[in-house]
Amino acid sequence: MNVCPQCGTSNRPEARFCRKCRCVLPAAAPPTCPHCGATLRPGARFCKQCGESIGSVISTNTDHTCPHCGATVRQAARFCPICQAPLVTPPAPPTTGSRCIYCGTPTRPGARFCRSCSRPLSIAATAPPATPPLPRGRFGTGEMLPLTTLTGRYVIMEKIAQGGMGAVYKAQDKRLQGKIVAVKEMSESAIAQAEREHVLESFQREAELLARLSHPNLARVSDRFQEGERHYMVMEFIKGQTLQKMLERRSDPFPEERVLDWARQLCDVFAYLHDQKPKIIYRDIKPANVMVLDSSDQVKLIDFGIARFYKLGKKKDTIEFGTDGYAPPEQYGRAQTDERADIYALGAMLHQLLTLREPITRPFHFPSVRSLNPQVSRQVDRAIAEAVQAEKIKRHQSMSEMQSALLGDGAAPKQKSRKKKPARPAAGPPPAPGKLKPSPNWVNFGEMLVGSGASAQALTFTLPAGEQATLSADVPWLHVHPQKINKQGKKVTITLDTKRLKPGRLQLQGGIIKRWAGLHTRLLVPAEQEISAHVEIALKSGYKQRIPVSVTIAPQVQQVRFRWIVTIGVMLIEVTVIAAVLGIVATMLLL
Repeated sequence: MNVCPQCGTSNRPEARFCRKCRCVLPAAAPPTCPHCGATLRPGARFCKQCGESIGSVISTNTDHTCPHCGATVRQAARFCPICQAPLVTPPAPPTTGSRCIYCGTPTRPGARFCRSCSRPLSIAATAPPATPPLPRGRFGTGEMLPLTTLTGRYVIMEKIAQGGMGAVYKAQDKRLQGKIVAVKEMSESAIAQAEREHVLESFQREAELLARLSHPNLARVSDRFQEGERHYMVMEFIKGQTLQKMLERRSDPFPEERVLDWARQLCDVFAYLHDQKPKIIYRDIKPANVMVLDSSDQVKLIDFGIARFYKLGKKKDTIEFGTDGYAPPEQYGRAQTDERADIYALGAMLHQLLTLREPITRPFHFPSVRSLNPQVSRQVDRAIAEAVQAEKIKRHQSMSEMQSALLGDGAAPKQKSRKKKPARPAAGPPPAPGKLKPSPNWVNFGEMLVGSGASAQALTFTLPAGEQATLSADVPWLHVHPQKINKQGKKVTITLDTKRLKPGRLQLQGGIIKRWAGLHTRLLVPAEQEISAHVEIALKSGYKQRIPVSVTIAPQVQQVRFRWIVTIGVMLIEVTVIAAVLGIVATMLLL
């Protein structure tokens, strides 16, 4: 190394001027062999006189210095940063135990034959150590591939839902002849450290709650286990969709008859939860937590993540949880939540189903249902208005009472004492003379493609003695045959003409780009839409009854693709025109 006498900067040995101050440097002594002292050329790896290796000696230097100029270099460097001479790194020492079992010569890792005696080496002695398997919790949740097997029992088929901290998979149970189940996954790595303990506790509490409960409107839990940092819960697979998904496709409110059928089931399951000892308060009623089965109109309550047990004498909940718009005022730390908190949330959800108004629009304030949807009966309007009162003392005091107010099966007496158990409503009176019993009481055609042809559903009627019924549809795309019946158990065929149905239009919401695109998709791009109608039955005695009919109409895939191409083309033309106009304006301003 050639050190500048003026500024002390290290320079390469053959340098004539300092690289910093540019002054003249003294001539540096040429490198010499460490074995015999012979003069070496810069960069030499072997001595030309004694033949010894230069790098083998220099590389043992614990200071990791350059053998030519003496500059300090990093251990893995291949060239000196000062003199640019190549550095020789000695071969890595053999791993302990990596020696030939015949002659004892050290061998390199992975060698199959000894370099000394040429005999085959033992695989066990030379095989590199196995790479330890990566922990399952190292990656986020929702990354399991199909055909992955959990605990040797559950075979993953596909992922059906994904959230920020969890995922839900469709799987087969090998022990139960391939029964289809749902596997809910929660990964610790996807949860912030500050929230991990509480989230895992909620996940465990949900599994324990559902495992001990049994009700037709609850998803059954059959197993719970843990693998590494991932927690799993196995439950009943529900083939359906949430009310939230159904709301997103609606352009008009749900029919009152259908909403009341859902309300009856929900009131029943919440009455079951509130009758437990201690009471179970759900605390998170909203459309996203209610599933509707595709095969029927049965509802299932899901996600018990923030449900809790009611504790007598406690002033308020330990942790404030809930969904804005659906949670009552006391759920924000004002008092302990009880069954009346669930009554408020159920009333808010029913209000949304009948009006399509988001509860978050103005929390704790709900306009009259009839002011937004005049087709709703006054009885249902009054029942929902009482359920969403801000003061819990003014609400229905039990789910049984709310059910009676909604369905009109006879009002249950209000609770005057908190110690008394709420009375369950008595069975409704038999139908009055002149009324009929249709089966089913609601017709759902499911999802149909535009122009896919006619589809039919059957209705069976039980007529009172001596009565005659006349049937008619209130829309032109629905046909009823026969239109007159006078026999018991007579079947009526309802035919749907999909060629006369029109799909909805795609609505986009979000940022500026999405809103701009939404202006075009509302006019050009078709989308799924749920359409409702009624079949009216009029008896000879003057009694009339309407049966709701619903169908989800979907556009053809080719039509959707073509309309998207047209939409993108129109947007590109608009961008080109705007750019041209801005260019002309800019040119005029410059002139």
